[in-house]
Amino acid sequence: MTPAISAVIPTYNRKQFVLDAINSALQQDPKNYEIIVVDDGSTDGTFEYLLSLNLPIRVIRKQNGGVASARNEGIRNAKGKYITFLDSDDVWLPGILKAQLDFLASHPHIPLVYTDQYIELSGKRLEKTRFQAQPATHEEKSRFDLSSAVLKHTPIHASSVMVRRSVFDAVGLFNEELKIHEDTEMWNRISEKYELGYIEKPLSIFRWEKDSEHLLKPEYRRLFISEAKKFLRMYQERRKQKGLTFEEKRTLDESEKRIHELERLIDLRESGAITEEEFQKRRGEIYSRK
Repeated sequence: MTPAISAVIPTYNRKQFVLDAINSALQQDPKNYEIIVVDDGSTDGTFEYLLSLNLPIRVIRKQNGGVASARNEGIRNAKGKYITFLDSDDVWLPGILKAQLDFLASHPHIPLVYTDQYIELSGKRLEKTRFQAQPATHEEKSRFDLSSAVLKHTPIHASSVMVRRSVFDAVGLFNEELKIHEDTEMWNRISEKYELGYIEKPLSIFRWEKDSEHLLKPEYRRLFISEAKKFLRMYQERRKQKGLTFEEKRTLDESEKRIHELERLIDLRESGAITEEEFQKRRGEIYSRK
């Protein structure tokens, strides 16, 4: 039987975490899905470990190319009409696939739906969910515009998303030039053409610091900055023919200003001029500024 849903789990050197993600996917009902784990050239034995599990999953190995290329490989090999994503250090909660599928079935004009999400920091669940931590209007949740993508903490995370496979025919696959922000760029691209859907119930867990090599760690801050600059350049290039609106120009100017402030803040932290606590406080002020 052809599965209705293809669950794509990209992984790279996460042998110690990936089974949690897989098990959370295998526990979903109904059993109308396939699980595709894409090993992005791991060097820690992840691929061999996955094969040894003898679980009802498809394991694909590819040369290392980044999470965008791993997700794209999963999409290209998917059999389902719907594609859903789960990062290999995150987990789903029971009912996520059914809730997403039911939503898309009742909203045929919407190609993407995402759920609220719990957030864990160092193994402890934060009091506020992703939606609660960054309140947004219905318009902001259903229209992922440039300001939402750059100036705010996005309410959308890959591990909470389900999309109709056909949407990739319209907007293309994940941009493999981006090593970070590739998901943000994709949601932004889809939102330029379609309304997005969302489910208020938290049905996945984003485990922020579960992986000590996670790209949100301090040593990767400059990479986040450089990739953010690349994202803005790509956005401007994509919108060049249509022309930027006044609001888009304002957002781009403000984004570049904040990126410059963050770079200066990183300089201060790396030189020891400010503490990590002060860095986080001032970083939060930059992001929360209206």
